[in-house]
Amino acid sequence: MPNLKPYYDAALTADAEVKRILNEMDTLFNDGTEDGKKKALELRPALDEAKIKAEQANTLYVSMRDASLVNDNAAALFTSPADPAVTSDPKGEGSKVMNRAAFRALDPAARMSFIKANGVVEE
Repeated sequence: MPNLKPYYDAALTADAEVKRILNEMDTLFNDGTEDGKKKALELRPALDEAKIKAEQANTLYVSMRDASLVNDNAAALFTSPADPAVTSDPKGEGSKVMNRAAFRALDPAARMSFIKANGVVEE
C-alpha cells in the first residue's frame, strides 16, 4: 500500500491556498475603497487557478486512496467459504472423537491438547 500522506498534504496545501486568496480578496473588497475593489477583482484569475489546482490535488488523493483499498485477494470474492462442519483430516489424526482406551493411552500433554481442541471421549 502506498504512502498517501504526500498526496493528502498536497491536497491540504492547495485548499489552504484557495482559502488564503479568498480571504485576501474579501479583505481588499471590503476595505471600502475603489482601489481595494480593483485589486480584489485582479486576484480573480489567481483564485480560479488555485481552485483548479486544489480540485486536481483532491482528485489525485481520492484516486490514490481508492486504488490502495483494492486488495490482492479478489479470488475470495468469487468462491464460497469453507464449510466449518466438514473436516479435512483424511488420516483422522485430529479427529474430534476418541474411545476411552485410546484417550488413556495418550500422554498428559496430548490429552490436554485433545480436550482443548473440543475432543469427545466415547465409551
